[in-house]
Amino acid sequence: MGIVSLTNMLKVSCFFMAMLPFFAAAESCRPELHGDIEIKSNSILIEQNNNRFRIEPNGNLYVDVHRVSLSDAQKASLTAYSERVRADLPYFSKSLSDELQTSWRALDGVLAAELGEQSSLRGEFGQFHQHLQRSVVASFYGEDHSPQLNHKALTHAVRELEASLPQLIATVSSRGLMDIAALSAGQNNRMEFISKKMATLQDKLANEVRVQRNRTVEVRQELCSRLGVWQERESEISELIPALKGWKTVTVR
Repeated sequence: MGIVSLTNMLKVSCFFMAMLPFFAAAESCRPELHGDIEIKSNSILIEQNNNRFRIEPNGNLYVDVHRVSLSDAQKASLTAYSERVRADLPYFSKSLSDELQTSWRALDGVLAAELGEQSSLRGEFGQFHQHLQRSVVASFYGEDHSPQLNHKALTHAVRELEASLPQLIATVSSRGLMDIAALSAGQNNRMEFISKKMATLQDKLANEVRVQRNRTVEVRQELCSRLGVWQERESEISELIPALKGWKTVTVR
């Protein structure tokens, strides 16, 4: 028989990158985050380079505790930006959580159909999915449940995902093989059954990966588009307001 080839298992690993469409789609964009954002009492709080900015709904700006004198045009630019952030943060969080859930259910359905409801592989992938969901929540909501963007937490979650891929590949190979071996009990030719079952599992997982990546294209594009607007407006504000010279929370490449 033999262990499933690494080449085939790499096809499966693509699913996990699809599970975080916010970062996964290099063909759309690769956002780089630079600072933390919180929403408190409808004000936008931004932490960057040991500086703390507060943008109030009416466009007033505070650097630490000091109010910055602004023109009507400057206030209008900050008001529009704060409205955009207040709308986008909950959207980002919900979109990522929903995409994780939908993609996970699709893959889990394949595993359940091919390996059985009690598959140990389903259990391990389920635990990983729950861990990813908790990471998304921690990145976008504070302990008091207020919206935020914790850029270090989100970046850490993505790096953890990328570092976990080799382990996940090995897990699919070993755990999937164990599940299929258990299913082969009572078969006249167990080796042939195991070989065909593993090939079928590989094909169905690879097909589901493609389906999920195609399904999430529109969401990935929307996320990139919204972050692109952040970048454009932050660049404009940086030029318009000297106190925010050089300020940016995201770079979209």
